[in-house]
Amino acid sequence: MADIKDLFKLSQNLSLLYIDEDQDLLKNITDALHKVFHKVDDASDATIGLSYARLNRYDVALIDASSTIMSGVQLIQNLKKIDPFLIIIVTVKNQSDAERLELYAQGIEAIVAKPLKALTLVDTLYSLLMKVSHQRDYLRPEIEKLNETIQYERKRIGRFMINEKKAAQKIKEYEDNIHVSKNIYELTRLPSKYALQTALNGEKQSLLYLNIDHFDFINSIYGMGKANKLLKECAKRLNMFLPKNGELFHITADEFVILLDDAPQDQELSLAKQIQSMFKEAPVEFDEYTHFVNFSIGIDSGNGKILFVNAKSASKESRYYGGDQITFFHPKSEYMKEQRENLYWIQALKKAFDEDRLLTYYQPIKNCATQEVKHYEVLCRLQDEKGNLISAEKFIHSARLVGLITHITKNVIDKAFKMFTHNDFHFSLNISMYDLHENYLLEFLKYKCEKYAIDPSRVYIEVVKDIVLTKTAIIDEQILALKEFGFHIVIDNFGSDALIYNRILELKAEYLKLDGELIRELENKSAHTIIIQSLIAFAKEGGVKIIAEHVENEELYEKVKALGIDYMQGYAIAKPSLKLT
Repeated sequence: MADIKDLFKLSQNLSLLYIDEDQDLLKNITDALHKVFHKVDDASDATIGLSYARLNRYDVALIDASSTIMSGVQLIQNLKKIDPFLIIIVTVKNQSDAERLELYAQGIEAIVAKPLKALTLVDTLYSLLMKVSHQRDYLRPEIEKLNETIQYERKRIGRFMINEKKAAQKIKEYEDNIHVSKNIYELTRLPSKYALQTALNGEKQSLLYLNIDHFDFINSIYGMGKANKLLKECAKRLNMFLPKNGELFHITADEFVILLDDAPQDQELSLAKQIQSMFKEAPVEFDEYTHFVNFSIGIDSGNGKILFVNAKSASKESRYYGGDQITFFHPKSEYMKEQRENLYWIQALKKAFDEDRLLTYYQPIKNCATQEVKHYEVLCRLQDEKGNLISAEKFIHSARLVGLITHITKNVIDKAFKMFTHNDFHFSLNISMYDLHENYLLEFLKYKCEKYAIDPSRVYIEVVKDIVLTKTAIIDEQILALKEFGFHIVIDNFGSDALIYNRILELKAEYLKLDGELIRELENKSAHTIIIQSLIAFAKEGGVKIIAEHVENEELYEKVKALGIDYMQGYAIAKPSLKLT
């Protein structure tokens, strides 16, 4: 994940045009972008934005698709008429798949979903500018040399303005031709993605989408200059094995396409296997280095520009399953099914946020010795448009993909504090790795304690084992700071990994919540009783209390109670509820 410093290195000499009718968002995002771009102009509607584009030259345009003056597609087309090489990023809200595909068909570079997340926007800008920088590096020396010429001429002979004008015109020519031509990829001199759009002529064709695996690693290890040389060598090698009915295109830094016209049966698969074998048998040589290159290859056959979208999706599927694979596009594959589900839940979540349908439910935790309930776990539920309640397990993975986890956490924390401000119950909050990485939790919780007059000793922070096992200074410092301020630390899903024991002591946790699977299997597996007894002994030796979850029936209730566990929760005690029981 890129940060502001990484982006600044690429954007500090670039200009950006931002068009959005949301005045508050326009101001906030513009203020943030001013810190990393050389120049940022903001326009409150499409008409003003197009006026700016005619008067000034911009490297990047960030536009909102929901203009009231003209459609997002029309706005993109108008900007492309003014500057065909303009990098365009579109922000969207509640757009269908078909609408997104239509936007991509206009030649935009990326789509970012609203509400805008700072990290997502930074990461998108960084990714695009990294690819552009591969090309610009080749022309930068000429541009700098011509800039020096202008400065020299200004100082030496101010009256000969014609020399300055000529030099400035040459610079503009170089800048206008950073891509040399929109149809040529400068680095490898191969046809570009724009040429590919023309080549997808509607006839019967097959498209192979080749994505170099782990190219970010290659860039980091060898540096951008060496990585560029590796790309050029890859292009040469791919061209050597190109069949007569095939054409090679360079799409982005690490992505190539081979387009086959009227391919015989199985030619695309045979070619993909040859490419994999060719690169596996001999490493790519560049300067004094050698590197074995692997490809995630996606394939689709048919006609029209949808081939590119489908083959790219298949390539992503190859990467999803580990890379170095060949995958044919299939709309009903498990991967595509998962992507559609992710898209559904992402859209459902965003709509739920807008309509305040993200609810907090409360499940009591009973003291096994006193049989009292003085403590609740706060759980997140999504209420769909039909009124059905959806468990967080259904949508949490999709939320991670678009950076909504911390938004959910903050929403849950706010509602929980409002619920517990007028009573004396204690309550548990679940936090994720993302909350700790954003490093906001301590100050946010302090603020909520002060606002709602809740003592931190009433608040229990449940951290999952993945956080505990990730031993980094920034995580340890935050957890220990939370405990020092007075919050209790609970290790969730405990008992599923023995490596966690030492970390429990290091983090000075006060409570352990046993993994629900251990409790469920108490009815069927006697071995689980022995495991739990050993965990209880460990906890007591370390002065740590035990919580059992998923106690779902009377039989489990009695077994957990007999084991001497301190606290329990589950349907045998009470189901999660909107109200405190």
